[in-house]
Amino acid sequence: MSEYGIPYMGSKAGIAASIAMNFPPAEHFYDLFGGGFAISHYMLKNKSHKYKHFHYNEIKSDIVELVKQSINGDFNYDKYKPEWVSRNDFLKYKDTNAYIRCLWSFGNGQKNYLFGEDIEAYKKSMHMAVVFDEFDSLSIEVFGFNKWPTIAKTITQKRYYLRQKLEWYNLNKKLPKVLYQYLSDKQLKNMGIKDNVRQLQQLQQLERLEQLQQLERLERLSMTSLDYREVKILPNSIVYCDIPYQDTADYGEFNHKEFFDWAATRSFPVYISEYNIDDNRFKLIYSVDKRSLLSANKYKCININEKLYWNKVSL
Repeated sequence: MSEYGIPYMGSKAGIAASIAMNFPPAEHFYDLFGGGFAISHYMLKNKSHKYKHFHYNEIKSDIVELVKQSINGDFNYDKYKPEWVSRNDFLKYKDTNAYIRCLWSFGNGQKNYLFGEDIEAYKKSMHMAVVFDEFDSLSIEVFGFNKWPTIAKTITQKRYYLRQKLEWYNLNKKLPKVLYQYLSDKQLKNMGIKDNVRQLQQLQQLERLEQLQQLERLERLSMTSLDYREVKILPNSIVYCDIPYQDTADYGEFNHKEFFDWAATRSFPVYISEYNIDDNRFKLIYSVDKRSLLSANKYKCININEKLYWNKVSL
């Protein structure tokens, strides 16, 4: 499964294709609540033949800037060596730094630190070894050396080497004793299983930022940071709105009644993602199950049903 956009709470990265198949062709495509850029990213890569221009809007200006930096290649591994962000750093900078808030938060929820206190030291040790070739006693015991072999030169190669090492330990029942100091029984049991334990999540997610620099057709993309009502919708357009969902996590103040009144009175097609819209001005046209990582149990994903509604206006 391809991933699109930046790591972001509520991202449609995993279901972008199934949502997009419901959009009719037009001259302009608007991603009005663009968030982590997932839908815009997918549309630019896969639906450029159906639209002449793409418009991404996200009211949080620092998120828009993070997307721009990613497209410009500012997070390319070849020149960007990500510093370790501690729990204290996260709490200090999350409100002013979109990169820290998104990539270093649990489930990309932008509120809580990525790692539990019990495992933070272990994750930092692995991060410093993989990114900066700095080995401490913990990483030396885990890897069995204090210098990378010639087959592991890049950050990506080192991450893969670490995963392979842990899988070998798990397969041969030879986990280094030091790991028992930092990992729970559940973590130890799942150690090395790719789908359950994602080693160095912050580096894995950084690859999502790297992917954006591969985008083409950028001359057909405009980016704004406005209230949805301030965006000028040009003729022959369709609009997609991934609004803050009703009765879910706090995204800040958002007036759903005003939005639905706005969407219902537009002269152009408006498509809205929600869990449920109990308003006969809108028609349910598609639903799909999606896995959510925002669970109290970090090892358990829950399935949620995403729905797509339409304001019944055709081009």
